This record gives sequence, structure tokens and C-alpha cells, in this order.
Amino acid sequence: MRLKDKVAIIAGAGQTEPDGMGNGRATALTFAREGAKLMLANRSGPSLEETARRVRAEGFTVETMLADITDEADCHDLMSATTEAFGRLDILHNNVGAGIVEGDTTQIELAAWQDILNRNLTGAMLLSKHALPIMGAQQAGCIIHTSSIASVAVYPLIAYKVAKAALNEFCRWLAYENGPHGIRCNVLMLGLMDTPTALAMYHRSSGDPMEEIRQQRDALPRLGRMGDAWDSANAALFLASDEGAYITGAILPVDGGLATKVGL
Repeated sequence: MRLKDKVAIIAGAGQTEPDGMGNGRATALTFAREGAKLMLANRSGPSLEETARRVRAEGFTVETMLADITDEADCHDLMSATTEAFGRLDILHNNVGAGIVEGDTTQIELAAWQDILNRNLTGAMLLSKHALPIMGAQQAGCIIHTSSIASVAVYPLIAYKVAKAALNEFCRWLAYENGPHGIRCNVLMLGLMDTPTALAMYHRSSGDPMEEIRQQRDALPRLGRMGDAWDSANAALFLASDEGAYITGAILPVDGGLATKVGL
């Protein structure tokens, strides 16, 4: 097992839409199946507990905590709860991401802009800030933040795009700063993913039927389909495992070749 006896926090382990398989839920199951002990965090209780229920149903160890990563006290308490439960912290996987379709800068509302930046960027900083002392004391650790192809491509989610682009550079800094302490930091740059939350957002924005949205999105990647939550989870597993032990500061596209079209 590639994560045997490792302790992992997964922030954003729930999902906005209750049904189906989102990135956080798939990552929780994947990490558990590979031997990790889990602390799952989410700001929505029912969604968090459904993920935990699925993990426990397979016989794995999991703790949960309600946490809003934009709240510094919650981030501090999440790290403390993890070390109290398991004695250490090996992996921080931040799956939190949220965006809204603005489409036009003149339509941006300041409160919404600030909320999106807080959830996609500031929250990542706060999680990292409070995980680093633990990992530094161990002289080992792995941090993975989840970004998006929106950071490098034309996208109608303006605040989300800006936040994820900044997140990429923040993670490069973390890798540079903390490499001497045995801490790696990498980014998953996800492309178009066939997850309930992503499809529901575009359905609400456009009003188009869900299957039509799915067909439109499947046509864009060079591999001819969207990714799914397991594609994201497997990439996270690689980066978290010893197989990725010499990788830090990477921005890894998980996008079916969509990034190869940037600039065309």
C-alpha cells in the first residue's frame, strides 16, 4: 500500500451536490484504500459525514471535523485535532475550490470576489501556515493544493481564475521555502472534470440540459472526454506517495491535454 501508516488531512472532503462522486470524496476513498489514516474536513456536515460513512463502510480509519478553511482558528484547530488523534501529519490535501460565472468584469460584485479569493487562495495559505510547523518538526511532509486549468486558459469564472493562478505561484514558493525541511508542495491543475458540482454549476448558469453540458465538455480535451474524480484522486495519490518523493514545485495538469490548446 502506497500510503501505509501515513496520516492525511483532506480539506474539502465533501461536495456541494449530495449524489455522485466528487474529487474530495474519491481522494478520501483512494487514500484510505492505500493505507492512510484520514482526517476529513468540510464546512458542510451532511456531505462530510457521507464521505466518512463510505470510507468506514470499507473498514478504514477516519476522523472528521467541521472546518471553514477561510477561518484561521478552524485551520489551527484542524491541525491540532489531527495530531491529537494520530500523533503526526504526513499529507495535507486541499481540495477546496469554488467559483461563480461572472463572464464580464463589470458584473463582478465585490463581496463575491472577496469570497472566491478567500476560499481558493487565502484558505490554502491558512492551511499551509498551520500545517508547516508540524511537518517541519518531523522534517517530512507533503502538501497538495488543487488548482484549475482556468489559471492558464480563458475562462468566464474571473475571480476563480485569478485565485487559482495566484495559488499556483504560492505553491511554487512553498516548495522553494520548505524543501530544505523535507516538505514537498505540488499543485493539481485540474481540467474539465465530470463531477456533480462542476456540472451543476454550469447547469444553473446556462440552463442547458445536463447531458448537453456533458457532451460539450467532453468534446474539448484532446483525449476526447472529461476527467472524473478518480483521475484527480489517482494523481493526488502519486504526488502524496513515495513514488513522487523527488517532485516538488510542480504544477501537474490533469486535463486530458486541454492545456496543450492554450495559445492556439
